[in-house]
Amino acid sequence: MGDVLVVGSGIAGMQASIDIADFGHKVFLLEKDGELGGNLKNLSGISPAQQDASSVVSAYSKEIKARRSITVMKKTEILDFKGSFPKFSASVKIPNGTKDLTVNAVVLATGLQPYNPSSLNEYGYGRFKDVVTSTELERMLKNKQFFRPSDHQKPKSAVFIHCVGSRDRNVNAYCSDFCCNNVVKLAKMIKKEHPDVVISTFFIDMRTPYMGEIEFRNARRLGILFTRGKPARVREEDGALTIEVEDTLENDLVFVRSDLVVLSVGGVPDPTANSLSQAMKVNLSDSGFFEVDETTVGSDVKGIFVAGAASGPKDTAYSVTQASCAAAKVDILLRTLVKEEDNG
Repeated sequence: MGDVLVVGSGIAGMQASIDIADFGHKVFLLEKDGELGGNLKNLSGISPAQQDASSVVSAYSKEIKARRSITVMKKTEILDFKGSFPKFSASVKIPNGTKDLTVNAVVLATGLQPYNPSSLNEYGYGRFKDVVTSTELERMLKNKQFFRPSDHQKPKSAVFIHCVGSRDRNVNAYCSDFCCNNVVKLAKMIKKEHPDVVISTFFIDMRTPYMGEIEFRNARRLGILFTRGKPARVREEDGALTIEVEDTLENDLVFVRSDLVVLSVGGVPDPTANSLSQAMKVNLSDSGFFEVDETTVGSDVKGIFVAGAASGPKDTAYSVTQASCAAAKVDILLRTLVKEEDNG
């Protein structure tokens, strides 16, 4: 019936593409990298059920390949965008030149990227080798490894610091939504493979609703320590790291030594969000993500919808749900267009 442009092939973009194709529309799925999957392909597992991320990406890729109405365009970026509903024109850069596309609707599923904590001097990231991000730890565990970078030996202890780059007025005031569940997942993965490792986490608030709450309780049963407190700084002393923490429940200052410190980083907008916003005249929120009407998953431009973390950090399940919602809204809009043409 209609032609739809989906920008981004993370789990939201893939889900939206499949649903839109199943509604009977043609889909152009654009991906700036050389493979589908977005951030999902970098995960060891998906919280809270701990699905194997690689298997999920593979399953989605097969579903997309099985639908002839989906055209996948890898290593492709939007150069120019014009028009209004029901006719948008996009000029895209492809590996061997440029291509012009004409579509009736757009789904923005550009996702996010992990926050880089290098500017937070108090945590020593980039100065102390054994301070790593949750993204780096995830990559390590995905490769069936667990070591501290300074000597490649297995740590005897590990400390997780929550909300790095999130819930901080000086950085990003918003909650990144997925971080607490991610810490629980990573800590459990370490503890199950290395039960002798002492694992502590320091959080502002634990936000692990629904199934995440069950996994949180399971993590505590494994002996993982969860303390409500805000680490002030990390120091390196005598070959180990010392974390200075304000225990907000006991109103006390405590010092914890650890072989490894993991900074649980939140998400920030994908670098393409700003240029796409300008080209498509879609508003961004104060935090730099695409503004979206939560009831319609539509942007402020008719015919352009938003799915997944493009509108702000969220977990995989929420991203999938929002992607299916966006696909349904696209279908409703395009079917209305068909009826108008028939009546005309």
